[in-house]
Amino acid sequence: MKNGAVIKAIVMTVLAAIVVLGLYMVFTRSKKVGPEESYDMSVVDEITTTDLEKNYPASARKVVELYAKTMQALYKEQYSDKQEDTMIAVVQGLMDEELLAGNSSFAQSIKNEVKERREGDYSISAYVVQSKEPKEVSVNGRKMCNVDCLINLRYASNGTTANYYQFIMRREKETGNWKILGWVIKDENDD
Repeated sequence: MKNGAVIKAIVMTVLAAIVVLGLYMVFTRSKKVGPEESYDMSVVDEITTTDLEKNYPASARKVVELYAKTMQALYKEQYSDKQEDTMIAVVQGLMDEELLAGNSSFAQSIKNEVKERREGDYSISAYVVQSKEPKEVSVNGRKMCNVDCLINLRYASNGTTANYYQFIMRREKETGNWKILGWVIKDENDD
């Protein structure tokens, strides 16, 4: 009987050691990451998966930021024709209905601009959207504001020019979303 108890104790000790070792391995071993889990989303992927119906930018500044980010990707990144159409649709979704009504070929004009800029070796090297919230005003019963954005346009290796844009924003009545009504290039000395 003594031998049976000793064997039982040894077996229990070995099993306990296996359990402890197994738990140690589970908690300390790094997780193996499969190819689908290690995928880094590119800027193009971020933009092409943007659903403005479900996740519209929360402020006028964020709208301008998404516009600048999308134009930067269109000028610089590699993408398919379908991805280009999707990114242009995102840009179009940020525009006010009045701006779009005045330009029935908006998507095609953006596509042409992008093609010309890419062929001319232009890129948007950086952009900075104003950090403070813009002052809202009421015009004909509609909320409006201006958002300033500095866009650095690079031409091949010839250097970069800083362009100060002022985006005229208008809040939609139905959704409350800020839309781009238009923009002007402003002198950096303007206030």
